[in-house]
Amino acid sequence: MDKEYKLYPDIAPVSSHYSRAVRVGNMFFIAGCTANDSPAENEGFPSQLRETLGRIKAIMEAEGQTMDDVVKLTTFVVDIEGWAKNRVEVNSIFEEMFQGKYPANSVIHVAPSLKPSLTVEIEAIAMF
Repeated sequence: MDKEYKLYPDIAPVSSHYSRAVRVGNMFFIAGCTANDSPAENEGFPSQLRETLGRIKAIMEAEGQTMDDVVKLTTFVVDIEGWAKNRVEVNSIFEEMFQGKYPANSVIHVAPSLKPSLTVEIEAIAMF
């Protein structure tokens, strides 16, 4: 099966030698996105979540797809207490992005990344 390796430097540039996304048949895998190098990077958790999901949405749209095609997320959170504390706003952001058609989502508490200002990273899997 053919694989397409994708980069989106204007949407979510990668910081190393990897692909932002890979398409294999009707499956589409998006590597972990963050709010890196955006104004949201230095803002609170909800702003970073909105920016990160916005980048995933922009990648999906660049592929001619929508967030309805996302079937699985893996959400890595540095501050799990912040996730819980901001639950109302978190739920509102997910509702806005997915409009009731929510993908499966695993939320995993992790140690800070190489850039301590980043508090959330999300991987996505979509089916076209």
